[in-house]
Amino acid sequence: MIKKMYFLVAFFFSMTVSAEQTYRIQTISELIRLPAYCKGTQQIREISNDPVPIETYVKRYGKGYNHLHHYCWSLNQEYQAQEMLDHQFAKSWLEGAIGGINYVLRNNHDPKFFCLHEIYVSKARILFKLNQPDDAVPWLKKAIALRPNYSPAYARLSDYYVEKGDKAEAVKILKQGIAKSNKSDMLIHRLRELESQGGDAAKSGKIK
Repeated sequence: MIKKMYFLVAFFFSMTVSAEQTYRIQTISELIRLPAYCKGTQQIREISNDPVPIETYVKRYGKGYNHLHHYCWSLNQEYQAQEMLDHQFAKSWLEGAIGGINYVLRNNHDPKFFCLHEIYVSKARILFKLNQPDDAVPWLKKAIALRPNYSPAYARLSDYYVEKGDKAEAVKILKQGIAKSNKSDMLIHRLRELESQGGDAAKSGKIK
């Protein structure tokens, strides 16, 4: 009985270690699809061979940089989940990615951390993939409140309202984003697409 329990503990430990090694950045090809600031973070710098001391990045970006590798790992998990054929396994991978992002958010105490708005949007994006839109939307709004000119947050929020069938609200969000982001081409393109469809979007007026 004791041997059996020992075997089970050893098995689950080995599975955990294996999973952790899998979602960590292991190759340059995985690294290049991540934000540039990932290359200097803890452990990832062992792959990138970044010559800049991590202390330099911490001084530049803040103490939260010491934990940022967990966010980069989460992005890698998200990419890996997209490539998985097993839906349930992909779901667990995305849930793990949310866990990594939550770790960074818990350990960052700087409300103006340089990429916090990106982390919020990434969390929202993954929550949408997990079919949790009600949990995702507040993170997009937090990103907008933190960085009012961040176009991707407006874009995904407008997409959410389009998916709900509320084109008027989607247009409203896009116009807000365009006004705040110095007329983002991405947002303008989305707005014109909605306006070309007519209906509620057309009634909201056209962009100048």
